[in-house]
Amino acid sequence: MTKSIKQKEALANSRNKELDAVQKLDPQFSCQGEVGSFIGLYLQSEVFAKKLQRYYRTDINKTAEDKLNITALKAALNHFKLTFDDTDLPELFKGGAGKQNEKSARQLRNGYLHSLSSNDKKEIQKKATTLNSKLRKFLSLRLSAT
Repeated sequence: MTKSIKQKEALANSRNKELDAVQKLDPQFSCQGEVGSFIGLYLQSEVFAKKLQRYYRTDINKTAEDKLNITALKAALNHFKLTFDDTDLPELFKGGAGKQNEKSARQLRNGYLHSLSSNDKKEIQKKATTLNSKLRKFLSLRLSAT
């Protein structure tokens, strides 16, 4: 059953309200400097990415999985015709251990929050400006009714 234009607009508006709410859930870690700002932005971006994936999986009638997955995230971005550089996704969301000075935002967040790694903290400080800019751009994406 296909949705009418009004139904599509209502669904996009509802989903965008949820995405807007993610930005309002700022954990206020920025008072801890650039490392805190990075951690806060990453956490918001991960929630945001999982929501996009869930909307996509709902639209294609697949079982919703809460696990962040770059392939599914790319498919969600394509499905919703959202413009975001595919090469930035691994830099932000790649999982696993990673190599020092080559870690993704996700790997840095994991290493710092789970192990309080001083090396990861230094790498966050080194990359914070670039990663934070990309995370903010990701958080600014919104769905259209088309």
